[in-house]
Amino acid sequence: MSAPSGPTHRSVANIRSPSSAVPGAPTTPHTPLRNIASTFGSPSSLRAEEDTVILELGSRYLRAGFAGDAVPKALIDFGPEEQKRAGDYSRWEVGYVGERRDEKSWGQSYELWRPDLRGLDLGLVGDKIDRAIRDAFTKYLLIDSRPRRMNLVLPSTLPLPLLSVVLDTLFTNFQPPAISLMSAPVLTTVAAGLRSALVVDIGWAETVVTGVYEYREVQSTRSVRATKMFGEAMFKLLADDIRPTISQRESASRKSLPSLEECEEIAIRMAWCKPGKYVETRKLSRELTPVKEEDEVKTSMRALSISGDPDAGSMVSIPLSSINPPESLLLPFSKLAEPCENALFAAGVLPEDLDDEELPLHLLVYRSLLQLPVDVRSICMSRIVFTGGGSVIPGLRKRILDEVAYLINQQNWNPVKGRAVDEYRSNPKLQRTKSRRRGPTAILEEQGVMETPVPSAALIEQEYDPIEEQLKKEAAKGKPPVESGHLRAVDSLGAWAGGSLLSQLKVPAISMIEREQWLQHGAAGASRLIDVNVIAAHRQSMGPGAFKSGDRSSFTLGLWG
Repeated sequence: MSAPSGPTHRSVANIRSPSSAVPGAPTTPHTPLRNIASTFGSPSSLRAEEDTVILELGSRYLRAGFAGDAVPKALIDFGPEEQKRAGDYSRWEVGYVGERRDEKSWGQSYELWRPDLRGLDLGLVGDKIDRAIRDAFTKYLLIDSRPRRMNLVLPSTLPLPLLSVVLDTLFTNFQPPAISLMSAPVLTTVAAGLRSALVVDIGWAETVVTGVYEYREVQSTRSVRATKMFGEAMFKLLADDIRPTISQRESASRKSLPSLEECEEIAIRMAWCKPGKYVETRKLSRELTPVKEEDEVKTSMRALSISGDPDAGSMVSIPLSSINPPESLLLPFSKLAEPCENALFAAGVLPEDLDDEELPLHLLVYRSLLQLPVDVRSICMSRIVFTGGGSVIPGLRKRILDEVAYLINQQNWNPVKGRAVDEYRSNPKLQRTKSRRRGPTAILEEQGVMETPVPSAALIEQEYDPIEEQLKKEAAKGKPPVESGHLRAVDSLGAWAGGSLLSQLKVPAISMIEREQWLQHGAAGASRLIDVNVIAAHRQSMGPGAFKSGDRSSFTLGLWG
């Protein structure tokens, strides 16, 4: 009998686990199963499914981030530098200058879309959106392209063809299970902590004034006087100073003109807005909630040794590095306010000579308030929210409020005006009906006895009811007084912050579109108001799952349908 080949404690049979009495159990070595409670598990696997991505699309920028954040994590523009191929490092070369002024339109290569869709390549728009969102996911949000719920913040004036391109790109390339559409003016109102407001969005291509009452858009007007026109006016101001004569400017090459990036930087750093001529009517707009713009302007002017007199001879030096050869311009500080006067307030042009889509900002705000009902107007005029890139110009918001206050003082919410109206008011012969007394009058009889007739029930004053007054006082206890009837500006965190807040609170969006329905029907499958079944839309309890109990066989595009 042979001796064992090794020690007993190194026998393979000894290190094997004993055979289990449970039938069907594996006899080979295996790792025992662990039942890990979900309470102690890593939240990283759940976060990818629960996080909702908030996307805000504008004509020049894309903002992206997660629901619940205060500010977006990604801010991507659509300029020509972002459209170059991967590996193109020409922007870091010595002496590199960015894109010059466009031949056709100012800033056309920097915008994602424009209001006029004629000649716009919608396929190129979809490709730009796809690249921008992928850059935001990989560089800033640090997430992969797995399906996630998305909330899309869009301007309420976005045309339907552009909306279809955006939704097609998102559903095809990123495959989210559902996309919620939210209106930018309503979210701006939410981010200001308000329920009603007059949102003045001074954007890139146009200025949109939207009346929001109880989280609903009730009125919207637009004007082409916006940041794009303001930037072009600043470019003309600099170009005229570089090349004083027209002949020299026409014969100059594009290298001798400033670039769009430099014009925008000068506009942000140096441009300002002159105060209104009617400062005495400022008492109507006495409360200005945002930061004191007057103090900021005075502090900046004091730091630059500039007096507040527009006619003063204070000069500022502006270096230009995008022209060839680089040089510095010496301009009066008061001249830097001319682009704002000409582009945004139409200085020197009568309102009768302007079309409805090119009104100055103060007249646009006044007419927007004039078109609102009286009760909505009293609420919205005390909650004017300025947003957009053009709203950061120093002195612009105060100037708009001063001009609107002057119009209110002169015209007093009367939509009818003109020479005929002025003649009617000043002609005493046409005012005979006003001298007549209304209501009951004493009648003298033939005997000379004065009898008091019984007045009409409509002319009798309401009797004082102490119980009703007490109930009103009890109901008003603990509630702050409602601000209404005077001009006031309110600050807002922006549309993206409002969308992040509503998404975190699980508030239903205006429109929710699921991927299968959109890929099957497209925009043609959206239901309209005439397609809604009134019988099925009866009132029901707001218990658990009330929002999920609706009919998901159809969808609506809301404001954009």
